[in-house]
Amino acid sequence: MWTAGGHLGSWDALRLNLYGEAAATLTPNRLGGEPARFLGLNEAKVRPVTSLVAIGVEVAAMWPIFALISAALLVYYVPDWQTEAIHWLRRHRARELVAVEVVALLVLGVIYLIQRLVRSGMIRHRVRRQWRVAWAHVRRAPVWVLGVGALLTAISVVARVLILYALALSLPDPPSFGAMFFGALTLLHAPLLLPLPSGGGGVEVAFLSGFAGDFGSHAVAMLLLWRFYTALLLTLIGGYVLIRSVGVHAATQLLKVGWMKRSKTKETTP
Repeated sequence: MWTAGGHLGSWDALRLNLYGEAAATLTPNRLGGEPARFLGLNEAKVRPVTSLVAIGVEVAAMWPIFALISAALLVYYVPDWQTEAIHWLRRHRARELVAVEVVALLVLGVIYLIQRLVRSGMIRHRVRRQWRVAWAHVRRAPVWVLGVGALLTAISVVARVLILYALALSLPDPPSFGAMFFGALTLLHAPLLLPLPSGGGGVEVAFLSGFAGDFGSHAVAMLLLWRFYTALLLTLIGGYVLIRSVGVHAATQLLKVGWMKRSKTKETTP
């Protein structure tokens, strides 16, 4: 927020992140997280453009960590990935190059469509100006700010991953640290790809099948405790704070993000 030229108090920062955690957990693919945090910034009397800039800077600092996570998971689960990659390229080069070209054409088509919409005036000039201002601020953000943001993101991810290891310390024969660490790392980010809120169903099945380690007869208890500390606890707190701040109706509308399209209201004449 400082980079964006605004001010945000500690309580406001905590509150909007609780909003985001609750909305992200309860919506498919965690789609409600950013709108909820934007609502929290609006309640903190932060201008919309400044909020967009702050969120943009934070996202720019987070994505390098996600890239490192993906690389680490690839190296851990596919130790011979270099050999497999060469083998795959030799067998599927021509076919996959066609797929890459099709994807590139689709991306270019989307860019062309957006440009046409902008030129035709379907996207309001004020909105375009706000996004340009936000992107300009993100590009001018000091490198050290992005570095600090990336470091804090890494600390947050590692701390949440280590919850499973901490819970397993009470077991007489816990799984290996690597299995728990990389398994939890994968399952915590699985909701970004799974359609159900918080990866419901898929995460549980993967955990009980031993993806994060073999917990034997303690598997169900470990799953319940792990899901409580990594998902349910913050969701309950965030939902309570959200309802207390904006009311049940506004909270319900926010949590519908990703579930259904907003129904069109019919205009009536007196």
